[in-house]
Amino acid sequence: MMPFVRLARSEDVSELAAVERSAASVFRNVGLDWLADGGTMDLALLTALCRDGTLWVAADEVDELVGFLAAHELDGAFHIAEVSIARFHQRQGHGTRLIAAAVDHARAEGFGAVTLTTYRDLPWNGPYYARLGFKEVDPGEAGPGHLKKLQAEAEAGHDPGRRCVMALPLR
Repeated sequence: MMPFVRLARSEDVSELAAVERSAASVFRNVGLDWLADGGTMDLALLTALCRDGTLWVAADEVDELVGFLAAHELDGAFHIAEVSIARFHQRQGHGTRLIAAAVDHARAEGFGAVTLTTYRDLPWNGPYYARLGFKEVDPGEAGPGHLKKLQAEAEAGHDPGRRCVMALPLR
């Protein structure tokens, strides 16, 4: 049986930090150890996104969580806040399936675009999203919330010269 994507359930939320920590371990390979060792998404935020129906999980054949995608509205777009796939489950299509679920939701809800912030140069970031149809956009055109997000990322230690906003137009 193939792994599948479903909306997260409240009992899933407590398992997501381990998935995120595993996913982040790949940053050690590119000199970003601080990301691998850093914090994970806020449990209260994940709980709220779960309740709102904008938190999806990828699960294996025995319903063990191997990935998740968390999203919310930002500047009128459907913004992907996090995509994490456990390290030993990466490069198997889970992220693509999670993004497809989020895009389907965004279309059904009438959003004009799906956005995210990412490293433009890491192969599993900017180039990966570009293959899915996302294009880098001017943060100012994306809106003040996107600018604020990039600023918060820079304050947290991300190199602003390597970060970007990408968008997938839906109209």
